[in-house]
Amino acid sequence: MKRTWEYVLSIIGVSIAAIFLIVTIISAVYLNSIDLKEMVDYSLMTDSQEFSSSEIDMSVKFFMGLLWVGIISLFIALAGGLIAIFLLKGGKAKGAGILLIITGILTIFHVWPLIFFIIPGIMCLVRKPREMVEVIE
Repeated sequence: MKRTWEYVLSIIGVSIAAIFLIVTIISAVYLNSIDLKEMVDYSLMTDSQEFSSSEIDMSVKFFMGLLWVGIISLFIALAGGLIAIFLLKGGKAKGAGILLIITGILTIFHVWPLIFFIIPGIMCLVRKPREMVEVIE
C-alpha cells in the first residue's frame, strides 16, 4: 500500500523539528554567552525593587532549563521521526505509527512537530490495505 501522505507529513514534521532544534540551540548558545542574569537584574533594579537577586537567578536558571528540555525533546523527535520514516519505507506501518505517536507525545512542548507526528501516526494505524476481490467465473 502506498503511504504517500504518511511520508510527506513525517518528512514535514522532521524538517520542522530540525528547524526548531537549530533555532533553540542558537538561542541557548546566545543566552549562555551573554550574562543574562546581570542584564535582567540591571533592568529590573532600575525600574522597580519588586524582585530579589535570588528570584531573578532562579527564573533565569528555570528558563535555561526549559531551553535544554526543548533541545532534548527535539533531538528525540528528530531521531524518532527519521526511524519512523525508514520503518515506513520498509513496509512496517504499524511500528512506524506507534513510533510516530510516541514521538509526537514526547514533543509536547512544540506544537507543530507534535501535529505532524501525531496525524501520520494515527493514519499508519488506522488505514488498512485494500483486499483484492477475486472474481470467480
